[in-house]
Amino acid sequence: MLAPGLLRAQSPQNFLQRAFGTASGQPLLSPMAPGLSLTVASRELDVERTSQPNVARLTVAGVPLRLELRYERQAGIDLYSVRHEPGSELRGEQVRFEWRFPEVFNESMTFDTGALQGQPLYLPDGKVPDNQFTNWGSLFYNREANLAVGTRLDGAEPSRHARRGYSRFTKSSTLQLMTTTGNPKMEITLVAYRPKDQRFWWAEWYQLRSRGDPDIPANFFPILAPYDLSWQPGEQQVMAVIPGPGDRGRRMELILIDDLRRKVVSRVPFQYELPVTNVAVKVGEWRSSLYRLIVAPAGETVDPMVNDLNRKLANVIVRARAVEGRARAPVLFVAPTDAWWAYSTNGGHDYHGWRTGYDGSVGYAPTVMSSRQRRLNNFFYSLYERFNDIHHFRYLDELSRQESFEIEFATQHDVARGRVRLEDYRLALIGNHCEFTTQESYRRFAEYLGKGGAVLIHGGDSFAVRVEYLPSLEEPRYLWQRGHIWTHWSDQPSDFRGPRLLPPDVRPDEPIRNPTAGDATDYLNVFHTSVGYWIPGSKAVIANTVHPIVRGLNLKLGDEVPGPWGGEVDFAYEPRAWDILIRSDRAAPEEREFGVAAFDPSPLHRVGLAVHKNERLAMVCGENFPNILEGRRHPLFRELYRRTLHYLLDGSNTIGVDANLVPPQQRDSTVVQFDRPVRLGAVRYELPEFIDFRDPQWHRKPAPYAHYLVEGSADGEHWRPLADRRHGPWRGVKTDSFSPAEVRRLRFVGTFSNGEPFRVRNVQALPSSEPRP
Repeated sequence: MLAPGLLRAQSPQNFLQRAFGTASGQPLLSPMAPGLSLTVASRELDVERTSQPNVARLTVAGVPLRLELRYERQAGIDLYSVRHEPGSELRGEQVRFEWRFPEVFNESMTFDTGALQGQPLYLPDGKVPDNQFTNWGSLFYNREANLAVGTRLDGAEPSRHARRGYSRFTKSSTLQLMTTTGNPKMEITLVAYRPKDQRFWWAEWYQLRSRGDPDIPANFFPILAPYDLSWQPGEQQVMAVIPGPGDRGRRMELILIDDLRRKVVSRVPFQYELPVTNVAVKVGEWRSSLYRLIVAPAGETVDPMVNDLNRKLANVIVRARAVEGRARAPVLFVAPTDAWWAYSTNGGHDYHGWRTGYDGSVGYAPTVMSSRQRRLNNFFYSLYERFNDIHHFRYLDELSRQESFEIEFATQHDVARGRVRLEDYRLALIGNHCEFTTQESYRRFAEYLGKGGAVLIHGGDSFAVRVEYLPSLEEPRYLWQRGHIWTHWSDQPSDFRGPRLLPPDVRPDEPIRNPTAGDATDYLNVFHTSVGYWIPGSKAVIANTVHPIVRGLNLKLGDEVPGPWGGEVDFAYEPRAWDILIRSDRAAPEEREFGVAAFDPSPLHRVGLAVHKNERLAMVCGENFPNILEGRRHPLFRELYRRTLHYLLDGSNTIGVDANLVPPQQRDSTVVQFDRPVRLGAVRYELPEFIDFRDPQWHRKPAPYAHYLVEGSADGEHWRPLADRRHGPWRGVKTDSFSPAEVRRLRFVGTFSNGEPFRVRNVQALPSSEPRP
């Protein structure tokens, strides 16, 4: 039995410095080293130097263990290994290794079952990310000093839990790692080096490990990472390629393929360099489109018609160059890159914290879309993984060519940064499953809709989660999930009533007469929706035959819209504000994100296609819609999609661009009197914003809203509604367009949910551009 020993105070030097001195050429022996300690059986190690300058002996008072500490340098990386000394007793004792990081160390990288998983050690709010799983094997980075350190365990069982912490008072992070001695193959390795590439500071270590670590498969490399997902003709862009260590000097080509037209547009020769090869690309006068990027040996024949998903690839969007004197295309397709990044961060692993309230999870962004082998579960989301989305892109390309209108492409990140302006376009299409949004993207789409811009959303779960890029929007190194935008259905209790289109047991041809909104009235979702799922096996049927999109097709209520409907959908929170054109043929309960926290057994119908009555907004629901558009097998849906696009696109022609007809002294009034009859086609005005975007938690709480009517009168006695906004939480700038109306008076009649007197400001009355009959 061991006699209890006194716990000695920690030396001001770490055990490596006591073994090898303080050498400025070795970061862990220098003052730049973070705090580190290694104890066995809660006792500090005694260090004994040997005749070999790179080897020391470690012992523990009262414990019959002898450990060997050995230093070597490989590929510019300092390695300090601790293992059992030959002849030492092999007994099990607790080993604790502790890192103590100053605040300048705030990046980590962990190789986790085939994926690179990175998080900061602490967030701007001082909290540790709720999905931080740093442990043995993790690397840590001090960007100011350009110093990477880490520790690895082999031949012994690691503790499944590591103790992590961050102090906002001492501005330091701690990490305690546990294992036991006793296994003769136990080896603890400390790592330190100064990366040659600060963006991919972790590359050298995994290249070195791959030389002898069977857990890093042969197809881990190369890793492809464009520095920006959006390129523009004339720019000098860079594609980072991280090769395997044995590929140095190999001659390669970066091949750029227009993935819509399936044509090679450029082949850029380069030669592999370690650790990172930065391939410079001069962006040519390529058309705005989605592009696929692959690497191939120099001279290899590449068939652009074939997309080999077992091959490393990346995607970028080429946005249009702004040319003075040339009109922009009428349609902008916005690729939902916040979702691409979110689902591809950490190699596609589940970084989201699905069970932790969607708040505080962080993912590493730069290697988005680097390889399909970087995910080993089903939480992934880059275009080449959701390769059926390409059918949507190609349908739009075909339609625009057939009907002689142009579509330009951009990313959600472009919108957020202001590199493209939504107001330059008559219609914005946002791609499939735009679940995530930054505050900047949210506000730009809200402002665009408020000023009469048209938006068509696709799939489901649209703008459901707010994210923030760290350290900044301009430098998206990490994606920080800030939480669901109020009111997300899955956050609500079981007695929270959902929107109901129809009673549950009606026939497929039953008309929608009296839909109910349920309990969502103060929601903040800019598209007035929340997430659900298409009912497995349910057919899609026509729900409206009089709307202009459906009119003239000789359809009846209940007629099937064939296709493989499925996936996530958007629920219309206030269905009275929508024209529902396609619905499911039957009702079923909604599981509320897998029914984890709440469940409502009420059967509800799902929406397949709907158009908003107040906003120039429409939604195509069901993530599998690209497979309905693909080919010629489902002509009815293809035609309904075409008509929906034109309904939104052509509707902008009804809004005139003449001067405001409201006299200046009446522009902040709820009642406007014109000095003569005017023929109006639209009004624009400003309600209180009600949302305080300076509050970091604005997206997680309700905000006041308005319900009101806009009415016109020719005589001041008889009023008729021009716009009915009694269904929806209305805030901020709004635009109402309507059939031409001859009026001499205009008024707003409404209420605010907080009881304040109703008010508007900056009222504009816009003349109709439609010719008189």
